[in-house]
Amino acid sequence: MGKEPTKSRRHACPQCDYKTGNVTDLRKHVRSVHEQRRDHACPQCDAAFGQASNLSRHVRTVHEQRKDHACPQCNATFGEVGHLRTHVRAVHEQRRDHACPQCDAAFGRASNLQTHVRTVHEQRKDHACPQCGAAFGRADSLKAHVRVEHEQRRDHACPLCVAAFGKASDLRRHVRTVHEKRRDHACPQCDAAFGQAGHLRTHVNTVHRCRPCKQQLGDAAPGIWSHTLLNLVQSGKGNTVTLATASF
Repeated sequence: MGKEPTKSRRHACPQCDYKTGNVTDLRKHVRSVHEQRRDHACPQCDAAFGQASNLSRHVRTVHEQRKDHACPQCNATFGEVGHLRTHVRAVHEQRRDHACPQCDAAFGRASNLQTHVRTVHEQRKDHACPQCGAAFGRADSLKAHVRVEHEQRRDHACPLCVAAFGKASDLRRHVRTVHEKRRDHACPQCDAAFGQAGHLRTHVNTVHRCRPCKQQLGDAAPGIWSHTLLNLVQSGKGNTVTLATASF
């Protein structure tokens, strides 16, 4: 004889759409979700859970630091199989199933979408620094701030020189702009190009949006920060301007 057919999910929750084939699972669901009971307390910390299976997972992944679920495509490991599935979808399959309802952004993880909405659209900064009061939208941003600003840690060393940085992003920018000599940020109004977006903004604001300079030099003034040094010499009552240019 073949296997018995799987039990139908005939036990429905009266308060939500949850259905199960096991009445015991239904009772657990009602206790933990709707009654918010947390009868399973962690013996090692203050955490408490509605189901024993959740407590077991907590102990295994948090206190024992076990990561039993390895990605078959890279070296990443995870404590929960659900986290592994999310990793594969977001990183290796490049799926972006979580779309922002307010803009064109899309994310591979629901948690990243929630963070995006909270920090970008709601402009919330719920994570305040206890030492200086600076506020951040993300907990990891606060941790990075404390490490770099208050602990003065420089954990990201350049493999090509003696420079070291507090943030991995600063190290990547250093390698890109100093060692690879890349100038990916081009000025839309002249031939200047920069390694950092901030330097481009400074150039545009200083050179192309400087009204007194425009009145004296016109819109065709070359960029002063990247490729030309302008020496403005005013002489006489007629306010005559003499330009001396020198390439760097």
